[in-house]
Amino acid sequence: MPLDEIAASLYAWDLADEGVDHCLDVLASRSRVNSAYLVGLMHEEKRPLHARFYPHNPVRRMYMPEDSRAYWKPDPAQYPGEIKPLTSDRDFLKGTDWLQVLIDGARARGMRTGCEISHTILDAAVARAEFPHVLQRDVFGEILGVWGGRTGGRGLPCLNHPEVQTYLVGLFRDLVLNYDVDYVQTCLILFGPGTSDAGTLGPVDESWVGWLNVATGGCFCSACKAQAESEGLDWGAITDEVRHLASMARMDGLAAQHERQLLDEANVAQSTLLLENDAFVAWLQFRKRSVNRVFGMVREATRAAGRDVEFRYNTYMANPEKAGLDFRSAFAHVDSVRESDYSDQRGTLEGVGWKRSKLMKVRRSLREDQKLIAALGVRPNATPETLRLSVKAAVEAGADGLSLGHYDGATMERLDAVADGVREWEGTAEFWQPLDADSPAVGV
Repeated sequence: MPLDEIAASLYAWDLADEGVDHCLDVLASRSRVNSAYLVGLMHEEKRPLHARFYPHNPVRRMYMPEDSRAYWKPDPAQYPGEIKPLTSDRDFLKGTDWLQVLIDGARARGMRTGCEISHTILDAAVARAEFPHVLQRDVFGEILGVWGGRTGGRGLPCLNHPEVQTYLVGLFRDLVLNYDVDYVQTCLILFGPGTSDAGTLGPVDESWVGWLNVATGGCFCSACKAQAESEGLDWGAITDEVRHLASMARMDGLAAQHERQLLDEANVAQSTLLLENDAFVAWLQFRKRSVNRVFGMVREATRAAGRDVEFRYNTYMANPEKAGLDFRSAFAHVDSVRESDYSDQRGTLEGVGWKRSKLMKVRRSLREDQKLIAALGVRPNATPETLRLSVKAAVEAGADGLSLGHYDGATMERLDAVADGVREWEGTAEFWQPLDADSPAVGV
């Protein structure tokens, strides 16, 4: 299949600092970008993420975004629940509909356009102060931290809580009803994986320890209990078994330490852990069904536009199953997937190999009519060579497009490497045409 879409993400502050025309002209001319999307609801994170300073921002060396702010003009009618989207308080950002700014610039160039709901949808401080009842809890009743562990100030919203579902659906309905977008994308953090590996780069941790650590994650809130019991699950048995496993993972107390030491010194595999703990497995399956249910709700929300708007999921973990994401069943509810493995940023051939296998994992989970978009990490540590080879991996994995992550940290050399890779590996239909009659290759 040809790589028909080459997408790129932009932030509101990119548009404010560099101008929408400049950003899009650079991306189109250097990387053949024909699709641009705004990270419209962005979490708190130092930008650029991997470099100390911006490579090409003319206004500032770095930027610290506000937490979980919407950079469009939310429609109050779409948020009937207690949670409402927050917008920017920064003078240079507030009052401007940055999604519309990007749409206008993209449409003027004949580009596709979209919007992403990023990792988090709630300001951490606001959530803990005003909405603690909607946050994920571990089996000990503690609010989970940033990636689902015990530390950190962030609280993750529980996907089974009705207020969270109402708010999340409202975000997507707002975008598809009020904006001329071709796709809405999200890399929403799902269930907290606890202290298991939450990294975005491969390889996958396949040890039993990783699955044991999932027991320290979420969620065990009242909404989860109510949903589980409505499905006929024995919530008491689940919490007892998961608490036991979590205590071993945390080595809380002498008995838990002793049992964990026995496990560490035994020839134990993942299968042993799962076969011995039926209630734990039932909980993992329950989380999978909960994620699938939310995906279905979002897909229905995108249909509210009455036109063809893609629901695109943007993967974010090397071990997505530990957050409750089962590709085969969850992706039945999406139109496309952006596989955001950034192992090309390892700068090694091994990293490219892992990227290829992750793309294959997604491709095998999609129907023929669903699109696979391969992310490219055009940021520090990636090299022109690994980016060109990542384009090859995308072609070999049957991808339908590419997506650059992210413009703010990219150098021109890395942006150029994307176009070079598409040309080198014949990624678009223009490179599949017959040779001219005058070509020396004809008749040879």
